Amino acid sequence: MAAGPQTDVLVLDLGITLALALALPTARWWAGVRLAEPVEVRRRATLWTGVGMLVWLVLTGALGLSGVLDQWDTMPPRVMPVLGLAIVLVIVLARSRFGGRLVEGLPLWVLIGYQGFRIPVEVMLHRAYEQGVIGVQMTWSANNLDILKGVSAVVLGLWLGLRGESQPAPRALIWAWNLLGLGLLINIVTVAILSMPTPMRVFAGPANTFVATFPYVWLPTVMVMAALLGHLLVARRLLSTRLG
Repeated sequence: MAAGPQTDVLVLDLGITLALALALPTARWWAGVRLAEPVEVRRRATLWTGVGMLVWLVLTGALGLSGVLDQWDTMPPRVMPVLGLAIVLVIVLARSRFGGRLVEGLPLWVLIGYQGFRIPVEVMLHRAYEQGVIGVQMTWSANNLDILKGVSAVVLGLWLGLRGESQPAPRALIWAWNLLGLGLLINIVTVAILSMPTPMRVFAGPANTFVATFPYVWLPTVMVMAALLGHLLVARRLLSTRLG
């Protein structure tokens, strides 16, 4: 039987989740400032963003805490419909007016650089592996190279920030970076699914069940979705006329 996560994994999980939960309303406020929105409009949009984030955290946290997701006798496993719903919500959000305000208002270097949060996520996963919670295939020691996306996000974001918004960004480079990052995200999500204790399981070692428990359910429902939202927003920016 796999061991439970230790304190450092718990702290990383809660810290990253809290940071992302605060980042979305903060980003909406900042975008509104840069777009010269009236203060009341900006406040209302930021408030509703925070409320929406809180509702999602409570809903997914309650499901993880109840144990209903940590049952593997059905196909698909019960965690999968939640992930499917999360993906749909993220796509709708990225295509919505809300997503448009973020794309229009935030600097490109911010949309890219914020994906640096994937570095501590990968540290958390590696520590979970060292504690016997997950298999090595979900870490940078094997099939998960997502940390490269986190490091490259910081480097590329800083470079674009230092160049300034007045200089056109290299569209082909950013497209390549964004598509590669999306590919790495799809890769680790696939590995995670194939590590769950279902008939589709491919990888040996500890089964990937901790993502269906509280508070680690926020790894797929918040952290993975935050990464996906970031890629979709960058793609929307690249498809627009403004790139700086």
